[in-house]
Amino acid sequence: LPRAYQAVDKQSPAGSEGLAIPTMTVLQQHCGFWDRDNDGRIYPLDTYRGCRELGMSVLLSLGFTWLLHFTLLVPYMTQDSWILHPYLCIYLKNIHRIKHASDSGVFDEEGRMYPGKLEQIWSILGAEELRSYGDVKRLVWANKDVGDPIGWMASTISWSLLWWVARDESGVVSREALRSCYDGTLFYHIAEKRRARALSSKYE
Repeated sequence: LPRAYQAVDKQSPAGSEGLAIPTMTVLQQHCGFWDRDNDGRIYPLDTYRGCRELGMSVLLSLGFTWLLHFTLLVPYMTQDSWILHPYLCIYLKNIHRIKHASDSGVFDEEGRMYPGKLEQIWSILGAEELRSYGDVKRLVWANKDVGDPIGWMASTISWSLLWWVARDESGVVSREALRSCYDGTLFYHIAEKRRARALSSKYE
């Protein structure tokens, strides 16, 4: 059954422990890390800063911000008005409108999560982890819809960025890392680890 507020799987049937935003859909939680001041709007600068906190380079962060806010019409799709916000912000409450074809199907059209679709990812890979970038390409290929190049591009970008920021020293994205990506707790964890590492190196 779809879960509105919890990203669950067979190993975490209650979702992420201590999740502080249970009134947001799983998709809103997934994107909430980039809402820097919790005002329900994600501005280009918010996206850039969030990407940098996750360890993405300046160029990669700028490129992702440019794609998301300036070329893919995401801000316009999340507006409540026909008039585009002058600062090209993304409205978190309407983030479900950006769901596209050729994705994994884990999120539905209302931003809820289907646990069964998450389990299908492991069936496609034959293992409960992403072992290399080759697995990313396999997932994108397995979910392609015919004649949907925009969806292919969006899936390739999102899965590639996930692999880039969530992989461990061996280049592996674990089952738990992927599950926690869906409710956004992974991003807070990565940012906190990077801050702690930077602070420890400062006083060494």
